[in-house]
Amino acid sequence: MKAARQLTIAMLLLAVIAALYSGYSLISDPTGSTLGIPFYWLNGTMFKDFTTPGWIILLAIGVLGIITIATVIKRIRHFHLLVIVQGAIICILVIAQMIIIGEENMLQYLFLMMGMAIAIVGGLLSQADKKIRNKE
Repeated sequence: MKAARQLTIAMLLLAVIAALYSGYSLISDPTGSTLGIPFYWLNGTMFKDFTTPGWIILLAIGVLGIITIATVIKRIRHFHLLVIVQGAIICILVIAQMIIIGEENMLQYLFLMMGMAIAIVGGLLSQADKKIRNKE
């Protein structure tokens, strides 16, 4: 179980760092040019610039990810549920991005796989937690 928690923390930390950096970059430069994101990706979407997507990424993956990491480290009861939710949020946001933008790239698939892996490991942690609690 220790290895699974460490893997979870490592994956969450990677996602959090990427989300904090990209979210902040999109908020501070709403054109997306700092990250090399073409502005035309917003054509036909509900967004006039990248500020709102930046805030969504920063809060939903960055801040919530930090909270999730803290719960894993402190082993707060049922922390695995928050891990599963965080993985699902990452997957949902990536899929929404693919649908809204209408274009795909390898980075999106990488983060989609990472979100799925985080959710799966959260499920494994849940099973391990049930076994431990049943022995008590």
